[in-house]
Amino acid sequence: MGAAIDRIHRIIVCTLCRDIPTGTRSGEALCTDLRSRLSTHAELAVAQGFTVEGVACMAGCARPLAVAFQAPGKAAYLFGSIDAEADAGDLVRFARLYASLPDGWCNAGQRPPRLAGKTLARIPVAGEPAGDSR
Repeated sequence: MGAAIDRIHRIIVCTLCRDIPTGTRSGEALCTDLRSRLSTHAELAVAQGFTVEGVACMAGCARPLAVAFQAPGKAAYLFGSIDAEADAGDLVRFARLYASLPDGWCNAGQRPPRLAGKTLARIPVAGEPAGDSR
């Protein structure tokens, strides 16, 4: 089974956001940290299943630092008020959870503790009817 896993999951980090207490931009450093943590993850689906990309603004300016998770056929998530150092471990834990979810849906109680109150949006898959079953 030597085939490589497709990197179908994306983590997108705002590189323009400034940390509120320090005023520094920590998005690029968070991208580097996440790439490193993910590449050494014990689970192949996590280690090889994600790309980490920086983008210069996700309009989460009121709650910097913004980080999003996306994958084809899955609900997307947008988190805000991310602390690049303190939240990196929980972002990796969420990556593990997200990779395991067939449709991307999870409730706040399933998310790592530091992210549960930082969810800005869960966006349903495009083209699928929005139901009230969740």
